[in-house]
Amino acid sequence: MSHDHDLRLVAPFSPTIIKAIMPPGVVERLNARIDEIVARQDEVAARDWSAHLAGAVSTEIRFTDVIRETVELTDFLYDVARTYTYRCENALMHYSDYERTEELEARKLRIEIKEGWINDMVAGDYNPAHFHQGCLYSSVGFLRVPPAYEAEFAADKARQNTAGCLQFIDSRSAVGVKNLFTVKPVVGDFYLWPSWMLHCVYPFRSPGVRRSMAINLALA
Repeated sequence: MSHDHDLRLVAPFSPTIIKAIMPPGVVERLNARIDEIVARQDEVAARDWSAHLAGAVSTEIRFTDVIRETVELTDFLYDVARTYTYRCENALMHYSDYERTEELEARKLRIEIKEGWINDMVAGDYNPAHFHQGCLYSSVGFLRVPPAYEAEFAADKARQNTAGCLQFIDSRSAVGVKNLFTVKPVVGDFYLWPSWMLHCVYPFRSPGVRRSMAINLALA
């Protein structure tokens, strides 16, 4: 190309997802608390959340109270949700400049944790395409993967491997538009997205538990 032409790709309509890394100490403490809960059938029964969820998942337990009481986790959630909000709003004013936050930093945003739960999935479990209601943002943090999961995921690279993956789905399918975004579960990885976005979780075959924490949030 002989001239620059001041070319700039503008993508004002793309749904936006933010990724963060959870503090390792938080992941460790959450797993310890969850292990305590799932070891007691009476507490699992008291916290059973399967009636509220779409998936075929072995263990789904309500975890809202523990999330709200874990200060380091709530601080992390507020930081991520505020940054997401600031950057998305600034992008509306600055043509997809998602790195800017300074113009809205003075605004006091109150983030409300609506509900949270734990999904312990085993081989064959899955979560069909769905979205979340009664909140503004949805999120997930990966807490555990089966010991043999990496080998399973790497087994077939001739095509896209979705074993145990979270997949986001945009309703548009057209030239120049990517409508699927697939996320491999990695312990400590955290994603937040608009609650209306369809998403699903694919099954896997490895023995062991794929553990994730889902949290719905709102601006209060």
